[in-house]
Amino acid sequence: PEIAKHTVNALPKPYSGAYLTTLCECTLLLFTMTMIQFQDIKKEDYLVVSTSPSQVVSGSNKKNNRSIFAIVGQRKFLIAAFGGFVSWSAMAVQMSATPLAMKGVGHSFAQATTAVEYHLLGMFLPSFFTGTLCNWFGSRLVMLTGFLVQLAGALLFQRGFQIRHFNLGLIIVGIGWNFGYVGASALLTQSHREEEKLKTHSLYEAIVMSGISIAFFSSAFIEQYFGWMVLTGRIISTYLGVAVLILIVDTVIALFKHENIRKQSSIDDVDAEIPA
Repeated sequence: PEIAKHTVNALPKPYSGAYLTTLCECTLLLFTMTMIQFQDIKKEDYLVVSTSPSQVVSGSNKKNNRSIFAIVGQRKFLIAAFGGFVSWSAMAVQMSATPLAMKGVGHSFAQATTAVEYHLLGMFLPSFFTGTLCNWFGSRLVMLTGFLVQLAGALLFQRGFQIRHFNLGLIIVGIGWNFGYVGASALLTQSHREEEKLKTHSLYEAIVMSGISIAFFSSAFIEQYFGWMVLTGRIISTYLGVAVLILIVDTVIALFKHENIRKQSSIDDVDAEIPA
């Protein structure tokens, strides 16, 4: 955002300088990636070795490598995918629509990029301790907290159109995204075995990325057609409110099932879970 702030008017046509700078950044990134030498790791180098008799026996048959349909049928996977989808989509709509709303009420491009910078700090700074919170309180409670924080950020936008409302609102939305997405990703790891992680994470990322795509492509239309107040006060607030209710029901079920929400299910427990 800071680079865009200084290059937006670098060329005669507005915004062309910022787009050209972004293109150069992406080219530099691709060139840097070609210089990285990744170690060639064979499949047998990272196979899980277990001394448990039950694990050894099960590892000798096809039971360990379940179909993707069996994995998707678990409540843990469904809630994790749901959490990742909602966290990303709700955040992306608000983040991408904020500059349009700020410009619509008379704020400058520099003020809009500063708001996005605050948002990025809210998104990534909590990562230093969010994983620890998942270990302390459980991934479900962290994800639920993230949804509630995002909801609080969306409602804060209803207070007005001043700079502080946009800056603080985006910070809170960013923090909520971090809690929701990290909590969902942590819960996902409890839904698969080691040999199933590739296809499980691939499907999870596909679901999450579809949510991001829908959010970014629709945010401008929703903001222009319905307005900023309707977008944040009704659409996003209702969306997050329903998601909170779903997570509360799932958390209550998990509490009754495990008696301890912080308990991490073992790989054997995955088979015992009742399908959704």
